[in-house]
Amino acid sequence: MKALRNLFVRDAGLKIVALLIAFLVWSTFRAEPSVEIAFQVPLEFRNIPDSLEISGEVPTQVRVRVRGRSAVLRPLTPADLAITVDLKGSTAGESVVRLTGDETDAPPGAEVVRISPPEIHLRLVPREASNQAPH
Repeated sequence: MKALRNLFVRDAGLKIVALLIAFLVWSTFRAEPSVEIAFQVPLEFRNIPDSLEISGEVPTQVRVRVRGRSAVLRPLTPADLAITVDLKGSTAGESVVRLTGDETDAPPGAEVVRISPPEIHLRLVPREASNQAPH
């Protein structure tokens, strides 16, 4: 029991100063206002089956609104928030892909609030034989 008491009492002044500094840093961080910024973010299509290709008009960018502390959002670039659409296992035909904040690599402290448009329409068609690479 004496060892436990010594743990708290020894260097009590330094421990109190450390607690005060930690409180000041925490309160400064918490006092920073939350901001919201919009970015034009590129769409990345990954894992497109070798036998298929995307056909027709497909947006190359979407608008993403992100909320967080200005210190977190200030250094962000659109490339940091690129939205990845995984087409693994896709088949030929029309499909609708819903875009959510889960596809972005937003840093901790940044929250994706809205993506516009919230979904994209894709048409996957078989590749022509002349475009396919030899196996």
